[in-house]
Amino acid sequence: MASIIDVSSQCPDKAAALHAAGVSTVIRYYSRDTIRPSKRLSRDEAEALAGAGLRLGVVHEARRGDLAESFEHASGIADARYARTYGASTIGQPGGSAIYFAVDFDATAAQIRNLVVPYFRGVVDAFAEATGEPDYVVGAYGSGAVCAALLDAQLVKKTWLAQSRGWMGHDEFLASRRWNLQQSMPTSIAGVECDPDTASEGEDFGSFLLGLPSAFPAPGPLPAIPVSTRASMRVNARSGLRLRAGPGENFDILQILPFGTLVFPLKSVASWTLADLQGDGVADGYVSSGYLVDAGSVPGVADGGAIRIGDAVRIPELIRQGTSAEGLKSARLRAKAELPQYPTNGCAAHLSALLQQAGIDVPMTFGAGKLAQVIANRGWTRNDVGSQQPGDIGVCFDNDPTPAGADHVYLVVGTSGPDEMMIADNQRRTDAPHTRFASGRGGKTPTEYFLRAV
Repeated sequence: MASIIDVSSQCPDKAAALHAAGVSTVIRYYSRDTIRPSKRLSRDEAEALAGAGLRLGVVHEARRGDLAESFEHASGIADARYARTYGASTIGQPGGSAIYFAVDFDATAAQIRNLVVPYFRGVVDAFAEATGEPDYVVGAYGSGAVCAALLDAQLVKKTWLAQSRGWMGHDEFLASRRWNLQQSMPTSIAGVECDPDTASEGEDFGSFLLGLPSAFPAPGPLPAIPVSTRASMRVNARSGLRLRAGPGENFDILQILPFGTLVFPLKSVASWTLADLQGDGVADGYVSSGYLVDAGSVPGVADGGAIRIGDAVRIPELIRQGTSAEGLKSARLRAKAELPQYPTNGCAAHLSALLQQAGIDVPMTFGAGKLAQVIANRGWTRNDVGSQQPGDIGVCFDNDPTPAGADHVYLVVGTSGPDEMMIADNQRRTDAPHTRFASGRGGKTPTEYFLRAV
């Protein structure tokens, strides 16, 4: 059964059934000019799918995306502006995820050169506008020839190969393994007409978990970190353990659990364990049972027989805080309440607030170097530049040694290779993640190392 599907009509009432059938991700549509409202993803549908534990992917398709004349530079700008605003304001799509744009016809070489490429230049131009909205990754859906041309022109970062094998360049692009998604022939799952899709092994195709509405506490005393007395186990995989959306390697990877992470087993399905990461009885995903060992007591965190949850299992919540407008706004207000000159010299205060909101008990700290030391003292490991992953803390070189320590600290919320990242920090006027390069490209201070929770 497919774990990723794309659906052209709303299906909120089928969310639970799809999840039960093994679906982990549903790809739905944005469309600026559709005359069929059911094609467009609504906020209510997005919440229904997310509430059932499903990830979302999105694709924008014009009303006549199957006609060559729908593609030109001006249309690319209009479609991208609409999709970016709709994703940010209506759906709540987090920055760093992808919006694919569909080319739903077998374009010739001339049509690709004269129509499709200019259209995507318009998309890129619109996404580069300083609107204060989140930064999204540009993806393309289409034939192998379309996907290859757009990758070669460096206009897209994600590609989704259409199911039509007769379209130009299909077999060559399929064999090249440059695609992030591959579409298969239509089917029906849990009563939903859909196309099953396959993600390239180990590749992030830009899906996201929708942040459902929640209340963020105002600055002030933090609630106590929850404590669990239930039996726990520990990750015993040196390079980390994949948390998946279902009991099998065909299901999406939700995150990597670092070595030593505490998990609370809920049930076993063959050789897989349904795991709770928070100790609250709520399922977070499946892990391979063979890489879990009895946790016993954890030195330094045991309290009267209760095992207090470590920092590593709070990383998913830390990433959520750092990608949601609500979480970033709350951190900004907390930091400003403690540091009147914020955002000036406010990176450590902003990050302290994000960590606190995720339940990581650090004091409000001023100074990048001081906060890096506070985090290191909690047992976070130091990792080289190039190996960073979401949830890591970037610590920049100290180019201004008055006082000595570090120039900047930030939270990594997404990566696109060893250098490009999506991060959360105090250096943006809107409450949204933004792009930064570990190398310092673009005039920033280079990153010296990354800290990772264990």
